Amino acid sequence: MAGNDRKTILVIEDERMVQMLVVDILNDLGYSTLEARDANTALPILESGQTIDLMVTDIGLPGMSGWDLARRARESRPALKILFLTGYENEQSPELDRDGSHDVMAKPFDMSAFEAKITDMMAQPLEKNIV
Repeated sequence: MAGNDRKTILVIEDERMVQMLVVDILNDLGYSTLEARDANTALPILESGQTIDLMVTDIGLPGMSGWDLARRARESRPALKILFLTGYENEQSPELDRDGSHDVMAKPFDMSAFEAKITDMMAQPLEKNIV
């Protein structure tokens, strides 16, 4: 990807090693990345004018959960695509399940499956989804 075609992904993860791995994979795929360690550091980025094409967030963040962060993010960015990462299998959020602009992956994940999920989500057209 080059120039203005380069997409930006915000990664929110409190486990530094997981965050570094995710960011490395995304950078290798050609994406620009922004990083936050929790909701408190992510919110100013989300509330800024910075272009964000996808948010990848852990569900089990300290303080505000990833689910709550997603709800807050959608207040100012209703069409934001979100990939949730979780250490628990089959974790779902009923109110977010119906909007079609998010997905959930269990950790630990296979790197090729993660790459495929990101590629698939980034290929989907943005639609206005209200949570």
